Amino acid sequence: MPKAALHERQQEILQEERRIATELQACLAGFVGTDAHAETLRQVTSSLEDLFLLVVVGEFNSGKSALLNTLLRQEVMEEGVLPTTSQIAILRYGEQRTIHERETRVQEISYPADFLQNISIVDTPGVNAVLREHEQLTEDFIPRSDLILFLTSVDRPFTQSERLFLERIRSWGKKIIIILNKIDLLRVKGDLAKLVRFVRDNCKQLLGFQPEIFPLSVLKAQQAQQETGTQAIALWNESQFGKLEEYLFQTLDAEERIRLKFLSPLGVMQRIWGEAQEAVEQRSKLLAEDARTVQTIEEQLEVYREDMEQSFSHRLGEIENIILNMQVRGNNFFDDTIRLGRIFDLIKSERIRHEFEQEVTGDSAAHIDAGVQELIDWMVEQEHRLWQNIMEYLDRRRQTSVRNDENMIGAISRQFDYNRRTLLQAVARQAQNVVQSYNRQAEAEQLSQDLRYSVTQAAIAGAGGIGLGAAIVALVGTAAADVSGILAGAVLLSLGLYIIPARRKKAKQEFEIKMAALRKRLHNVMQEQFRRELHNSMQRVRDSIAPYTRFVRTEQKRVETTQAGLSRIEKDINVLRIEIQGPQPKTEEVVQEAVPHAVAQPKRAE
Repeated sequence: MPKAALHERQQEILQEERRIATELQACLAGFVGTDAHAETLRQVTSSLEDLFLLVVVGEFNSGKSALLNTLLRQEVMEEGVLPTTSQIAILRYGEQRTIHERETRVQEISYPADFLQNISIVDTPGVNAVLREHEQLTEDFIPRSDLILFLTSVDRPFTQSERLFLERIRSWGKKIIIILNKIDLLRVKGDLAKLVRFVRDNCKQLLGFQPEIFPLSVLKAQQAQQETGTQAIALWNESQFGKLEEYLFQTLDAEERIRLKFLSPLGVMQRIWGEAQEAVEQRSKLLAEDARTVQTIEEQLEVYREDMEQSFSHRLGEIENIILNMQVRGNNFFDDTIRLGRIFDLIKSERIRHEFEQEVTGDSAAHIDAGVQELIDWMVEQEHRLWQNIMEYLDRRRQTSVRNDENMIGAISRQFDYNRRTLLQAVARQAQNVVQSYNRQAEAEQLSQDLRYSVTQAAIAGAGGIGLGAAIVALVGTAAADVSGILAGAVLLSLGLYIIPARRKKAKQEFEIKMAALRKRLHNVMQEQFRRELHNSMQRVRDSIAPYTRFVRTEQKRVETTQAGLSRIEKDINVLRIEIQGPQPKTEEVVQEAVPHAVAQPKRAE
């Protein structure tokens, strides 16, 4: 549409539509697969510079080419009972009839019809399922149109394929005029009114719009153009073709064409906006599920930590009970041994030491080592189960993701879901690798060595390479050495009344202090080692899902930004649409012409 033909506000509207289209494309730039939308937006905005575009659609053999030839008063378009139109044909004004290929499967036909100076007409292939490539050609061209003439026939009005096609083109927000052709086939009076009502009701109920319907007979209109006199007039009146021409060349004046042309890109942008909004909402739902996946893993880790700490406290208590039992046996040993009645036994220090080892320490060393080893095995097994549970959970989520992929809306979500499922699979593989790579014995030995080293270094200086249990016994065994010190007493009474009880009390006190210190050191060292290993275990899980977690956060921010942009664009589209539509024009009854168009008016194509 030349800018010179537009007043100032119309030019502003033109620029506003281009701005919205640019913002919509920028808003979708973060989504993969929007090339088709970009091309569509480019076409509809660039078409604002062109003439008003009238697109004729319908099933093959519905009379589209014949309709155009009747408007042109000349057989310009090829007609036939087979789907002859296999290309998009654009009719434009020209000083003479010419045909040339403009792009792939699109040809441009110039013809000297006066009305083509204001309107370009597009003839499309049939939309039947017989030739699917023809239907695709038609649908690809619909977004460029400003007004659609949809031809159907009285012998098969509003078929299933027509309804589906109307539903698709209606979603582009286009104004649709329905032409009910071949009324000459009707033989019963009143059938035409029933058919018109049938088409109108179906459009309203199934498609949600109230169309303008023009019943006519292209055949009788063509016959009228071939006759003269009263016969031509009669045929023309019977064809009712004049009502359609009056609408196209009078009702559809310059102001109405401008209004429809401005509304056309808004309808296209609204359609693209709707698809994008639906895809973004679907993506948002998937990301919410992904966020819940991450949160669920974190919750599992927290439960894992609590269960491990609770179980560890119980297991550590069992090891500490070995030391407590040693303490009880030691006190009993001192009470039974360090007394006057065993004065001669006390002289034999080796015997006392042997009894101490037998009665107090006994197999405590072996029990402590076994308890620690059992604790290590338990920790390794629990981490193994943690990874197995996470792997099974992620596998279920990955299967859910595959099912959701079938419901993704449009191509703009495919790459997103592919990336998302790839990350889920990577996490699952990492979990599987950890589970499969666990050398339980090697892990246990390594952790055991760490514990032995920490305990022996903290509790016993110079213990060397002896076992953990043996090192503890070596620590408490020094209490037995103090027993030999009682031989320093010389007076039996003193021994009985003062020295032996005092040394027994002192030995018990020192033994209890050593046991308490040992128990505390053992508790602290093992607690420290446990917490370190528990932290490392949980961190290994977090590290493995870190790429997936970062992906989810990044995509969520992108979705939020896109949703905010789409919200602004929707508001701009609605505001501009209200301004362009303005007050709705009143519907006037079209008076049937008394004189056939072919006779009373000069030909439109000289």
